[in-house]
Amino acid sequence: MMPTPPVSSSNKNSGLFSLNSSNLVPLVIVLLLLHLALWSIFTGISHRAPDWDNMEELVWAGGLEWGYYKHPPLPSWILYGLVSIFGRPVWLTFFTGQLSVVLTMWLVWKLGCEMTTQSRALVATLLVSVIAYFTVRGVMNNHNTMQLWSVAGAIWMFYRATRYDSMRAWAALGFFCACAFLTKYSALIQFAAFFLYLLLTGQLLRAKTWKGIVLATVILLALVSPHLLWLKQQAAGPIAYASSEMEQQATYWLEIQDLFSFLLTNLGRIAPLILAVIIIAIWAGRQYKLTPKSARPARIASELAASDRFFLLFIGLAPLVLTLLIAGAFKIPLAAHWATTFFVLFGFFSFWVFRSGNDAGLLRKTIIVIVIFQVVGAAGYGLARGPLADKSGRASRATFPGAEISRQVHAQWQAHMQTPLTLVASDTWLGGNIATHIGPQVQVFIDGDFHKAPWVNKEKAEKCGMLVAINRSEANPDDIGIDVIALMAQSTEHGTLEIPWTRKAGGPMVVVEWGIIPPQASCKDIKETR
Repeated sequence: MMPTPPVSSSNKNSGLFSLNSSNLVPLVIVLLLLHLALWSIFTGISHRAPDWDNMEELVWAGGLEWGYYKHPPLPSWILYGLVSIFGRPVWLTFFTGQLSVVLTMWLVWKLGCEMTTQSRALVATLLVSVIAYFTVRGVMNNHNTMQLWSVAGAIWMFYRATRYDSMRAWAALGFFCACAFLTKYSALIQFAAFFLYLLLTGQLLRAKTWKGIVLATVILLALVSPHLLWLKQQAAGPIAYASSEMEQQATYWLEIQDLFSFLLTNLGRIAPLILAVIIIAIWAGRQYKLTPKSARPARIASELAASDRFFLLFIGLAPLVLTLLIAGAFKIPLAAHWATTFFVLFGFFSFWVFRSGNDAGLLRKTIIVIVIFQVVGAAGYGLARGPLADKSGRASRATFPGAEISRQVHAQWQAHMQTPLTLVASDTWLGGNIATHIGPQVQVFIDGDFHKAPWVNKEKAEKCGMLVAINRSEANPDDIGIDVIALMAQSTEHGTLEIPWTRKAGGPMVVVEWGIIPPQASCKDIKETR
């Protein structure tokens, strides 16, 4: 039998949004929507162009594929659906990233409610919401951010499956694990953490556990098999890309330095959570100063079941520890953002700091501190990345004049061609900026490489013409593929545009070389096969 979660004096029926309510769902929803709105709106109105990863997803969302040359397909599928509804505005990518974040927070709260009161679970959820991967990096619509919700869901279902022997939970675990894998292969480290937990707790000796594992595995394989079959057919695909990202360090000393940098960077990214816990603990601790130590309430963690404490600590820390051990052993360099999903349970570690007693008071203090953090963070980030960067003349992705570049190169196409523009051969960033502002009918021929852009019909591309664009800017130039250079050489019309990168007089310029490969007469006879 599981111990009944402690019932505090705050758990009684009250107003709809009262902290004393026995049902905090309305309050949780409002707080999550506030988080979603803050980060989506401030970034949406301050950025002239999305982050690089966001633009990559917009480009990939131009076609539904079983996989893409760098990653599995699920995030691009999700964005494809949203693009079909909203088009390709800049704000959509920020919104999608934060949609993953708030869904993650909801699932984390639901997990917390399994172990303790709704009020305490909300405290933990709010604390994790200020980690950088949920805020300034949560607007980055990449595969790390988009994996957050599926990992959180898998952890919640794994808890329910192992605690209640629920076959329904085992089935849901298979679904969430499949979604996590179809987002990024790093999900395997989370699967390893689950396996070790089952091993250490002795649950692998139970027949019910193996029945659940079989059910979850069948669902997992059923969902990921089409992607695995696609992957098998790729001479160079996500596996090759992942391998190139993990080339071994030359020496263990370099690996130690890399691990230290990885940890230090991620310490900075969870620093807002640590600071918030310190502020709340000091604030809440005032009421205990005049209370004799023997009469002070215990830490919240002591009121959790021992098995729940172990679950939070082990599942919360195992992915990070396993990654460090594996990387250290094989001298694998680590990018800091690979740890995006490793901190979803860190809000619960505050239970070893906060004391029980007045749950409503603790929640009220937490809401105040977190809302201040969120408003200041979102406004400051939007201001720094947008108006301030623009005024100071900083050549960044956020200040990139994508709309004006798109307008001018499209005008050149219209001046020379009588047919609509449907294909832009360029790198992901510049091509994406051009295509997204013209319309959904325009696709990006990434680096002039059909492997990178499988949505492009080869015969049509060769006979129906295209716009070729190369970023020749001195500030932050993008890599120029040899295939794009070769296509530029085929252009019959070409020229160069110079556009101010920012609004600062005398600031950096965006220099774009453009060329037009005109359609052939045989283009009209080609039938679209995709």
